[in-house]
Amino acid sequence: TDELRSLDELWFQVSGTLCNLECTHCFISCSPHNDRFGYLSLETVAKVLEESKAWGVKEYYFTGGEPFLNREMVSILERTLEVGPATVLTNGTVLKPDWLKRLRQAETRSRYSLEFRVSIDGPTPELNDPIRGPRTFERAMRGVALLSEFEFLPIITMTRTWDDAEDQPLLNQFREILKQHGCRRPRLKILPR
Repeated sequence: TDELRSLDELWFQVSGTLCNLECTHCFISCSPHNDRFGYLSLETVAKVLEESKAWGVKEYYFTGGEPFLNREMVSILERTLEVGPATVLTNGTVLKPDWLKRLRQAETRSRYSLEFRVSIDGPTPELNDPIRGPRTFERAMRGVALLSEFEFLPIITMTRTWDDAEDQPLLNQFREILKQHGCRRPRLKILPR
């Protein structure tokens, strides 16, 4: 039989295809109107987390749509940090201080880390907003500032929509903007278009 014997990373699409944004380059067409795949419950995730121990999973990733549209997301992450390191891929626009306070406490109690990867497609509204929607740059940067306030160090993930020659000036500009929003050590990752 083809039985699963081991697994390094386990991905959960916790919010299905529901997202508060409608990005032009979303490869699975997430949007506020796409509910083809529903939310995963804390109960379902907890069951799989328990099963994952036997597979030797080393890391857990959470994506969507927008993971934080799932009302149980904070509890899901709290539970995950009991068994391993977690990374959340988010657009950063719906984060709330009380959620981040709970997650800061959960990570502090845990022997594992919690990472946030925030999708922002450029260091200005002019680059980001045509892709992600009006005022999304401003809202995402507010989320980055909140993450920084709660001592998380987000990784900013962007899709290259500019010429390769513009990388350094744009990355330098983005680093400065991130520092202005409280990121002590800006971390940037560029994805190909």
